[in-house]
Order: sequence, then C-alpha cells, then structure tokens
Amino acid sequence: MLLSLFIPLVALTLGPSTARGAVSVYEYPVPLPTGGPYRGWQAYDPTPLQDPPLPATPPPLDFTITPDTSGNPQAGLPVKGSFLGISIEMSLAEAVIGPNASYLRPQFLNLMSTVAERGGPPVLRCGGNTQEKAQLVESLPGGNVLQKIAIGPTGYTNTPTLMYTLDIIKAIRATSDLLGIQWFLGIPMNQSEFEAHALQTNPPRLEIVEAAEELMGEYLWGWQLGNEPDLYFNHNYRPDGYTVENYMDEFETIVNAIAANPNIKQKSNIGGPGVCCLWHLPDLIFNLNYIPRFDHVLNSLIIQHYPYDNCIKGQHDAQEMMNEYMQHPFAVAFGTHYADVVRVAVAANKPVVLLETNTASCNGFLGLSDAFAASLWAMDLSLQLAATNFSNVMLHLGGQAAYYNPFMSPPHNATAPFQWTVGPVMYSIVAMAEALGKTGTARVADLKANGDNPYTPAYTIYENNQPARMVFLNYMSDPTGAHDYTVRIVSSSPSIRARYMLAERLNSKQNITWAGQTFGGYFESDGLLKGEHVTETIDCAGGSCPVRVPGPSIVMVFLTDSAYAPNDDMTTFASSHTTKMHNTAAVDPGAWATSNGLSAEQRAKMKKASTSSGRWAEEHANAASAIRPIATVVLATLTTLVGYYIAA
Repeated sequence: MLLSLFIPLVALTLGPSTARGAVSVYEYPVPLPTGGPYRGWQAYDPTPLQDPPLPATPPPLDFTITPDTSGNPQAGLPVKGSFLGISIEMSLAEAVIGPNASYLRPQFLNLMSTVAERGGPPVLRCGGNTQEKAQLVESLPGGNVLQKIAIGPTGYTNTPTLMYTLDIIKAIRATSDLLGIQWFLGIPMNQSEFEAHALQTNPPRLEIVEAAEELMGEYLWGWQLGNEPDLYFNHNYRPDGYTVENYMDEFETIVNAIAANPNIKQKSNIGGPGVCCLWHLPDLIFNLNYIPRFDHVLNSLIIQHYPYDNCIKGQHDAQEMMNEYMQHPFAVAFGTHYADVVRVAVAANKPVVLLETNTASCNGFLGLSDAFAASLWAMDLSLQLAATNFSNVMLHLGGQAAYYNPFMSPPHNATAPFQWTVGPVMYSIVAMAEALGKTGTARVADLKANGDNPYTPAYTIYENNQPARMVFLNYMSDPTGAHDYTVRIVSSSPSIRARYMLAERLNSKQNITWAGQTFGGYFESDGLLKGEHVTETIDCAGGSCPVRVPGPSIVMVFLTDSAYAPNDDMTTFASSHTTKMHNTAAVDPGAWATSNGLSAEQRAKMKKASTSSGRWAEEHANAASAIRPIATVVLATLTTLVGYYIAA
C-alpha cells in the first residue's frame, strides 16, 4: 500500500502583496490511502457509503411504453437546454471563472462549452450567502480582484465578507462573449459598513447594479434581491423578530430606489423572494400578495431549497439519506411541494427558477453527494421539475469544503499537474442539456412507467409536441445484472439510438461515464470529456425496440434521426498556461485551443461520436479501456516528501 502523510491545512494570514512570494508546506492534495481516516478537503474525500438495499420484491423487469404521438402530450411547459445550470458561490468566482477578462479558467470554459454544444448557451448564477456581504470597490491591495475578510455577521457556513473589484464582472462578461452564457447576479441587502443586526439596508447598495447592467448587457438574465431572507436572523444579518413583512417592505424600498436611480436603465428584471427554509412560501404568494405587489418589477419567481438541512452535523444519517434519495418518489415530492406556487406564478407569466439547490444544504452528505447516486438524483429531480413547469434549476457549487460540487478547481496549494475535479452531478448537467436539446421546444413528461414503480422512472421529451427522446433510470444497484430491466418502446422505426450513463455502483465516486466518456478522477480534468463517444444502435423488430437499462444507470434514447446529435462540434480552450496568483490554469479568452483538446474542425474530422450495435456491456468496457491520458500541461516544480507538497 502506498502511504502518504497528511497534516492539517495551515491558515496563514498574509498581506495580499506578500502572499505570492511565500513558501508554505501543505498536505499532498490527492486523497491517497493513508491507513487511517481521510483528513483532506471534503471535496476529495474517497469515503463511500453502502449501496441502498435492493427491493425485497423486484419490480417487473420487462415492460412496454408507447410514446404519445397525438401532438397534444400531457407535459410541462417548453424549456431550453440550459434548464439545469450551476449556482456559483460568489466568493469562488475568481477561483472558478477567472480574475479578469484576460485570464479566464480554461477548465471552466471547457466544461461550459461541453454543455453549450448539447443544449445551447448555459444559464448560470453567481451569488449565494456571500452576495449579501459583498462590497464593490475600485481596487484592492496587491492588484487582487477579490478579498475575503472575516468580519461582520456570519452564520452556520462561516460566510466571509467580500470585497471585490469590477474585474470579476468583466471576467463573467468575457465568458458570455465566448460562449453566450447568461447570468443571474445578486443585489446585496446588507449595510455598507457591514453592521450586524441592521433592520434595513439603508441606503441600498446599488453600485453593482449600475456597473454590471452596462457591462453585462444582453447576457444579464436578471437580479436576485434577497438570498434566503428567512435566514437573515440566523445568519446575524437582522435582529430578532425580523419578519416576512419586514423583508417585503425592505424589498420595496430597494425596488423604489432602483426606479429612482437614473444610472439604472432596466427597472423590471428582478427576481425574488429567494425564500428557502423558515418562511412558508405559499404564505407570501397567497396571503401577502407578493406577486401582485411586485408584478411591475419581477421577471421571475425565485425559490431556494435543498431537500434536507444538513447544517447541524449528525442531524441526518447519510446512509439513511442515500436509501431515501434513491427512489423516484423523492424527486416527485420536491416538485409537488411547490405545485400551487408554480401554478400561480405561471399564470402571472413569471418563470419559476430554483436558483439554488443540491443534495443537502451546508455542503451535502459524504458518500451521497459525491457519488454516482447524486447523478441519478440530479437527473430525476431536473426532469421532474421540468415536467412540473419550473423554467430553470441551479445546482450549487460550494468550494473545497463541499461534497456536492459539480466541479472544483484545485486548492491554492495544488499546482500543475493537478487539474480540476469534476463531480457526479456534472454528468447530469451534460446529459440534461442533451436531453432537452437546442430547439427551445422541449417539453418533459413523467410517464409513471412500470406501474409508477419507484425504482424505474421514465420520461419522454417532446419537441414540437412529438416524442424526440426518452430517459430511463434504474435506481437498483446490482453489478450482477440481475436487476437490469428491459423497456420495449413501441415504434415503427427500424432502429433507435441510446446513450448510457454508467458506474459500477450507486456509491461509486470514480469511473463514471456518459456515452463512454469521462471527465476523469480527482485532480484529473481539463474540463473535456475523454474517451471515444459511444452511441448504441438498437434494432427494432415487430414494432418494438428493446432497450436494456442496467442497474444502476441512466439511459437516453433518441427516437428519431433529427433528435440525435453526435456532439462533435464544440470549441475547446487550452489549459497549458499556469498563473502564479493561485497556481491554477488560465487562458487569454482570445486564444482558441488546440494543445489539449481539439478544435471543432479536428473533432469533426475524427468523428468523435459514433454509432454501434452489439452488447452494451462489451462496448462500454471497450470505451472505458480506451480513455486517453489527461492532456499535457506545463509542470511546475514539485517536491514530494512522504506525501508533503511544497508550493510557491
């Protein structure tokens, strides 16, 4: 066994101008076997849970589905391929997106390009708890663009107070220039002096609105006003007794200030209320008339909600949560909880946005949030919410201390060759974009398949009201194949195509593949899928197309030629440049990639999508063995002393 010695991370208080030149000893960042408990960052913890128990009585393992070709399907409202996006905690913007418009993180661009090629330009959010304690300043010492300071009110998550410069907004805009990304940003509702227990933000903090409106232009989807206001007291942002009525009055004060501000041109692209936890959202909607009161400024109804509150550690047993999450009714219940609110918002022509969610609040559950189980949960929940008239869903990215990240750049101490770590839910984001496509006409229906069995959910995605794609999930984790099921799709086509999202088990944290490709393991990703694209061709006979759904897996079926997209025409970005600021890769946004990854022309020539027939297990095994090594990067000086890592 390879042994490595771990020491706790040391928090150094260094001035911004001297931190770059300091030499510190850190733990080796890769989670290697130690013979004892893992002591690194949560984002890379290899500790697994147990797979949920298999059902005592297996569901029917062979059943038939007839797609609705009537042209009038019972399905959700049309949604775009950008439906499932990412909520980036504002304090992580520099580490994830880049420090300015000239230096963007190429791994981030590659990940977003991977989504964009399937579903069109992504919709993202930059905000969170840190947006409420963020102050836009002209400059920061040492040329920094973002500084976290541990003053002012805080809460369970130890949220830092932020000082940031306009360079962060310029970096966000630069990503949009390259990939068309649209953004939700946040208006802070805290005092300029970061006073605790202020009853109201006075005067309103509108500098960010003035500046970003001009910079972002058409790429600004909207503003969030109020990030989890029902937790303001818990976070020490407001005094005891702060009520929903106080929040609505404060909301109105800021809305009126925006209306009176001549430097703000767009007065009606505000979203709220952003309630998450303690206040009853239907009370705001049905009893306090939130929508009629603010109809003139609202462009969306924003909800923030996690299935479980995990802020008090030990309150929920992660293994019990794994068992509960891995059944279809769990996703259904989430959507049903908001059914009446969504109905009223849609009637008022307000898109409903789940602006922040993930497996559990306060960084998620070890072994669930960072395992293949989370891929199935995210896909099921997203399809369910699309079927129940939500317009967008954002999975939160919380940083090194979170288990549930879609992806994360390395810690400050990790320089090349360590790249990014892509989490299981990122595979769902990619697959969801592919399921919905680029037409903007996608409508999703929960088929309540197999007698509405909790282990075998199925969905149809309609385009122009005709079935285009179907998605099947198998929540039963059984590598023996005894709990695989076969769904027979009634079709007159001679053949259909299918793609598989696979891992050995639900508790697997590595070797997840989508259509035969993977982002790699811990610290291995440049943001591009590796390996040959595998799309299976399934022959149909007698008007029936048999699709095998392994346990566990997600299977996407393309019912028509027009619904099938080979995905070999994307822009990639080079990641061979290493900056000194945080020892992470960056790229000039004007430099297109050819060094690691391929240009669209090269990818098209190599036909990196293929169709094939034959046994799915053989093909996916072959695809997995053909995964290419991670592309070459420029190596920084690396010294390893029994697991210690020295970084400049």
